[in-house]
Amino acid sequence: MGPDGKELGEIATDVLFENDRVKIWNLTVEPGESSDWHLHGRDYVTVVVESNGGLDAEYGDGTANLSENVVGDFTYHDSHQIHRVINNTGKRYKNVLIELK
Repeated sequence: MGPDGKELGEIATDVLFENDRVKIWNLTVEPGESSDWHLHGRDYVTVVVESNGGLDAEYGDGTANLSENVVGDFTYHDSHQIHRVINNTGKRYKNVLIELK
């Protein structure tokens, strides 16, 4: 359950590929929009493919931080907590998310 009292949603926008070792997603967040509250069940890597340099991450415990990602940045994630991302910029944000099975 997310902080908004709703069921947790998908971790990204679209599944691009899946096999027994990886699941690859596309995440698109338009200006002023946010992803669903979600929780990753696996370690994953994100690669920024479109950005205006900022994306807010908001966590279920009430904390938040700003990510200054630019195109080409990649991050390995191995710490998992309920969160969502919010695009407070004037440009679409897009990343490719690779879940490791």
